Amino acid sequence: MLALVLALLIANSDDPGVPPTPPPADCSIVDTRGASKILGFPVGDPDEAARAGGICFFVARSAGDEGTLTYAIVTKDRLPVRRAFYRATARRCAPAVKGTLNELACRQFIALAGAQDMDAYWAARASAADASPVPGLGDAAIESGNALYVHRGDKVFELSVLVAGDLDLTRTTDLANQVLGQVK
Repeated sequence: MLALVLALLIANSDDPGVPPTPPPADCSIVDTRGASKILGFPVGDPDEAARAGGICFFVARSAGDEGTLTYAIVTKDRLPVRRAFYRATARRCAPAVKGTLNELACRQFIALAGAQDMDAYWAARASAADASPVPGLGDAAIESGNALYVHRGDKVFELSVLVAGDLDLTRTTDLANQVLGQVK
């Protein structure tokens, strides 16, 4: 059944070919200095490949021990690129076995691949099996997997501070407050 839904989603996609590429992410909202302060370790400049994909990704000397800081602001302009990414990811999920964690992840990838507007994109994010509310960031803030997601207006903010491979919710919430305070 999951494979059939995936096939229909891909066949009925309204995205013709490769989506246009928006400009790189603006990583000055929380820059290298700010990222180092939040993470508690010096970080390098944001990864240029990630920036091209709309993501600000800062890595400390040792990502595994010290950590990473990541944020993205998903907008209507970036949505076609996100759909294309999740469509490709969902294609690899086709053989998901019913009742497994892979099936749950694949269902979310399919929903993200089909999101036609920011409300649908948020609904797909919020539908994750492990999604839980995060207080203090408004009514539309959840933690899921290794990230924090906030829906405000016509944007979805995706934020993560990983220390020794685990989500540091306190630091991620600090990051969220700084980004949300700068972006209107």
